[in-house]
Amino acid sequence: MLKRTLPTAVAISTGILVLLGSFLPVSPLREVRLFLIQWAMVLGIFAFILAFLHLLRVHLIRLGRRSKGWSTSLLLVLSAISVLLLVSTQGPTSQWSQHLMNDFLVPGESALLALTAVTLVLAGMRMLRARRTSGSILFLLIAVLMLVGTVPYVGILGEIADWIQGVPALAGMRGLLLGVALGTTMAGLRVVFGATRPHSDD
Repeated sequence: MLKRTLPTAVAISTGILVLLGSFLPVSPLREVRLFLIQWAMVLGIFAFILAFLHLLRVHLIRLGRRSKGWSTSLLLVLSAISVLLLVSTQGPTSQWSQHLMNDFLVPGESALLALTAVTLVLAGMRMLRARRTSGSILFLLIAVLMLVGTVPYVGILGEIADWIQGVPALAGMRGLLLGVALGTTMAGLRVVFGATRPHSDD
């Protein structure tokens, strides 16, 4: 019984204290809230370290068994250990760390974003071929326009792409973030009031 109720009681009491410390101008509550948030940050760091070690363990096991895709696992393990040693010894603001960030990570992220954009256009073409609706046509036109708008010297197409990115796309992104925030708040309130018990065995 204690195994089921204690984690739920800790989660509910912690959530109530943090919630009260965020809205009530009472000094002790704010100090408790700050203390709990600092502890949450420490626990989050340890959780990140455990996740990193688990990732290395999974890929080292795959390397030991020579499973399918072991070459990718070898690349991941070597990259993770190299970056960890470099940042630990040289610091995150050193010349080599900045070189790694600016010349490897940023171009890699840009390449992945470009592949994502091309994949979206191809998906739009397949969707248009399978089912020709106004939504699929609009999706494909906007995707092609955004791709063409990133090319230099396209005139008014670049301005239209900038407007789409700055007005409708930004509004949609803010709406998604607002929905995520409301959903997270509701999930937290369900835990606080005991409607959901993620730490129990039920």
